[in-house]
Amino acid sequence: MNDDFEDIQFRPIFNYPYARWFSDGQYNGRTPDEAERAEIISIIDENVASYLEGVPLIVNTLNRSKELHDDSHELYKVILSAMLFVIQTMTDAMVVSKYFILADNDYDKRLMRGKLAVILNEGFKKLYGFENKTITNSVWTKTIIQHFPKEINLQYFELTTLLERHAKSSSWWKDERNIETHLDAEKLYLSRCEKLIEGKVLLDSLKLLDALNAVYHFLGNMHSCFLNTLTYKYLKGELPEE
Repeated sequence: MNDDFEDIQFRPIFNYPYARWFSDGQYNGRTPDEAERAEIISIIDENVASYLEGVPLIVNTLNRSKELHDDSHELYKVILSAMLFVIQTMTDAMVVSKYFILADNDYDKRLMRGKLAVILNEGFKKLYGFENKTITNSVWTKTIIQHFPKEINLQYFELTTLLERHAKSSSWWKDERNIETHLDAEKLYLSRCEKLIEGKVLLDSLKLLDALNAVYHFLGNMHSCFLNTLTYKYLKGELPEE
């Protein structure tokens, strides 16, 4: 049996340059041309399909683990739940961005801009938060980092610093989110009438998408570390073979 274990590969833990996902891009005044729009839509379609491919497995695993409350399953559920949130929010933001690009009616485009603002605000509020209350209840804070080795902890604290700075970098479309969700007709009308700059709207969407992408890669490291630990325990005979 020991010969069989020689082929078992532990998953690598990557030292990602997380700061690259938090650089504040400045709008350069350009409007995407038709070729650029087509390329963006193609990239969105490809990314959405890729991200959603693993969602059924995550959901099925979470459902099977609902009644399992040992430490390992509780930890795994936290990781998978965070991954599900990140994937769902990223794909929703990308799809709304796609239909913002595709809209050829002026009001349609303004409507999609408003709905994207809601996702940008609510998405980051749920991911990390803006003040003590939302930070305490965020997906990021609920991550059980104390069960992981130093390498993962150092990445976590690096990302926490970046997310904290990101949270304070702007108002995160709070006013637009409130107008869109509270359906105040007069304010909604005035908001729809604000100057629409397509390139800037798309750049704004990256503020959330890039942050989610950074967290997604970190969660991938957590997932790999968790599976590596299970594999190690199994090889030592500390886990049942079933």
